[in-house]
Amino acid sequence: MKSIQLAVFSLALISSGVMAEASPQSVVSSYMAAWNAHSASQAARYLANDVVYYDAATGSPVKGKEKAEKEVIGAFIRAVPDLQWKMTSQPVYNQDTIAFQWQFSGKNSGEWAGAPATNNDIKFEGVSFIKVVDGKIAWQGDYYDSKKLEAELQKAKP
Repeated sequence: MKSIQLAVFSLALISSGVMAEASPQSVVSSYMAAWNAHSASQAARYLANDVVYYDAATGSPVKGKEKAEKEVIGAFIRAVPDLQWKMTSQPVYNQDTIAFQWQFSGKNSGEWAGAPATNNDIKFEGVSFIKVVDGKIAWQGDYYDSKKLEAELQKAKP
């Protein structure tokens, strides 16, 4: 009888572990915290190996965890080492996908897309759609006002 109870208890523990998989909200919150800690490698831990990152401003998706870490997350962190990426709306969910408005701010004190640092403060808003599969980000699409960002990068200092 004790062995049956132990087996049932063990099965319950295993099942609860499977059910306790990270929610899209918790994955995205941890991912954003890693960005705000200015750690590309830590943020990349939340990406699936075959992640697709789509930035509407560039129009070309970046495919794969290593490329996303280097060409997206790392590029932003190098360009704006003090960056802050904040969720500014309640997220909207559709099973495995989360959408939310955000604000990105900081000082452009590093090279950005081949251009030298402007040392300008930047602040722009956008929306992200992030699909989470098996506790990892499988797809991220960012949509924002790239003209406002460009203007802030080029504004003259008083």
